[in-house]
Amino acid sequence: MSHPPYLCTGTLGRVPWDEKVRAASTAGFARLSIYGWEHRKLHERGWDDATIVSLLHELNLRVAEYDGVVMTMRSPEGAEDAVAAATALGARSITVLEHSDWQPGEHLDQAAATLAEIADQAAEHGILALIEPFSWSPLDDHRVAAEIVERADRPNTGLLLDTWHLWRGPERGLLDASIDPAMIKAIQIGDTGPDPVGQPTPEEVAYECIHHRLMPGDGHGNIADLLAELVGRGVDAPLAIEVFSDELNALEPEVVAHQSMACFEELKARLAL
Repeated sequence: MSHPPYLCTGTLGRVPWDEKVRAASTAGFARLSIYGWEHRKLHERGWDDATIVSLLHELNLRVAEYDGVVMTMRSPEGAEDAVAAATALGARSITVLEHSDWQPGEHLDQAAATLAEIADQAAEHGILALIEPFSWSPLDDHRVAAEIVERADRPNTGLLLDTWHLWRGPERGLLDASIDPAMIKAIQIGDTGPDPVGQPTPEEVAYECIHHRLMPGDGHGNIADLLAELVGRGVDAPLAIEVFSDELNALEPEVVAHQSMACFEELKARLAL
């Protein structure tokens, strides 16, 4: 994979985003994601977008993805603000999520029309619109998400594949062979604990996701093997570490950022990237 690695903002806990920028820079990352709520918090503290971008330039960083804003595929409401913010910060992509109880898989044409409208807004600014399936949502299956992307038929759409959700979702860690490798336009990596006993509730899966993810290689997700399989299929997408963890939150952001980069270096060595 030819892209420089990036760091997902959630890995560094809930310290102010400007502190995360400095931590990511000291560890050698080229990109860092930002949540919409973090962007708003910066504005509340008196930062304007020009000041944010100036800090990024000073530290040789860029914004990877503008995350957590477009919350439903039922309609493109919220997309205009997300695209404007992503444009102001120079983000590579915005993340399209499904946080409602609407079932995109039962309304594929409408979901595709929504994605197409979001993508058209983003394309005017050279921004990708990427669907991220996640494991307790009505859109938890990459096969369904890929069908929506195919029907939307826009060159700046694709999938953001999160390995944690791939393991905890219905696919159980195996990306369906029918999915076009070119659809995978970003990969977030994080490891899982052992399979839960019985059938966990969505609330239990969500709690594990937010509090107890593991660094790649520290769990049961066979992350290196999964990445090797994706590379073998021709996937070429930026890799990011996204590990929400109470244990990591207890550490200084700089420590976590350096641990994350060390994890990348180990993966690169194993995969000969």
